Amino acid sequence: MSIQLMVVAAYLPKEVINQTQKFVLMKIADSADDQTRLARPGLERMMAWAGVGEKQVIAVVTELVGLGLVERVEVGRIGRRAEYRVFPHGVPPIPSTEELIERRRAAQRSPKNPRLARQAKRRKPSSAARTQGDVVAREKAREALQAAAGGGFPQGNPFSSFSFLFPSFPPYPRS
Repeated sequence: MSIQLMVVAAYLPKEVINQTQKFVLMKIADSADDQTRLARPGLERMMAWAGVGEKQVIAVVTELVGLGLVERVEVGRIGRRAEYRVFPHGVPPIPSTEELIERRRAAQRSPKNPRLARQAKRRKPSSAARTQGDVVAREKAREALQAAAGGGFPQGNPFSSFSFLFPSFPPYPRS
């Protein structure tokens, strides 16, 4: 069991590997020897750590081999576990706290979806943002326009203007 290799695997950024790959890599690193970095984790244990099925674990291990984080030393057979070497090209260093803080700040500055990010800087707006003075001036102009046009909405009871249609039917009972 190598806690150092497991910690190194845990600190790999999400730009390098996804969460399922990280869990499988951490299980392989957990069962690895400190000096040789050889591991025989077993399919069932990797499935339990990653929370996925057999075929998904096999696919993830193949992806890790493709990324160069794991090397197959011996292929597994029925009744015999596969053997892997963790970090065959060298163990990456554990990042410092400052590096982790900078990594988080860079992630916060970057767009959430890079495909939809703007390529160029935004232009300056053609008009200033609305202030309270702009809103008051617009309301005064609207009131002046309504007063010049004879008012806005009609005033009074709308039924009184339609009494010529129903002369025998008063709109409201009179007392």
